[in-house]
Amino acid sequence: MKKTQFINAIWILLFTIAASSASAQFSSFTDKVSGGDSKSAKSTKASTGGENWKQVASNFQSARADIARELQVQVLLSADIADALGLQSEAAVMRAEAGKIEEKGDALGSSDLGAIGEKSASTNELIKEKLSSAESMTAEQTAALGAAAAKYLPSLLATIKTATMVKDTISTASGLGAPKFSDGRSAISAAKDIPKVGPAIIKLTVNSVKQGTEMFSLMNTKGVATPDTGELAFDM
Repeated sequence: MKKTQFINAIWILLFTIAASSASAQFSSFTDKVSGGDSKSAKSTKASTGGENWKQVASNFQSARADIARELQVQVLLSADIADALGLQSEAAVMRAEAGKIEEKGDALGSSDLGAIGEKSASTNELIKEKLSSAESMTAEQTAALGAAAAKYLPSLLATIKTATMVKDTISTASGLGAPKFSDGRSAISAAKDIPKVGPAIIKLTVNSVKQGTEMFSLMNTKGVATPDTGELAFDM
């Protein structure tokens, strides 16, 4: 056997193993989504999830990139807010986290999203405590918080839009069954990632919206002008 033929054979073997692993993993996930009824899962359709595995894989990867971009924006804005309230060490933590998000980009996994969520929640809790206890704000603080809030809301809305697509993608994927060899490597990869990363994106979005809404509300009590949060609605 020639060297090139041998290498190709190895790639085919690895790809087949990956496909089998994804098939088993996704079958388990489909049972959870459909309540064990594969027929009802196959009848599921969604508006933005895609119609086949190639579309699902493409949509999901785009969603991961979008989430990473907006998370970086929100984390940096949390750092600016923390800075304005005198929480310099927390601001430094958030900026370091933003660097990690940029580095990973659309390769953020469920554990990465979980860690980001925990650090963001911790910092945002301190921000809320600082806002609650503050008797008044300086003009400089008011301006800085207002500027951050004006950028924060559009990012949260963009995250909600992306998380909604992820929900549709999960629904659509659960109705497609496990991907086949002919669907390509991106589909095999998506089938392995969607069961873990998809729910992590949705959970993080729910928490981000909740934290952002509470933070804006507290800012308002201190005389900070914030955007209308009426559109901030998202749940599991």
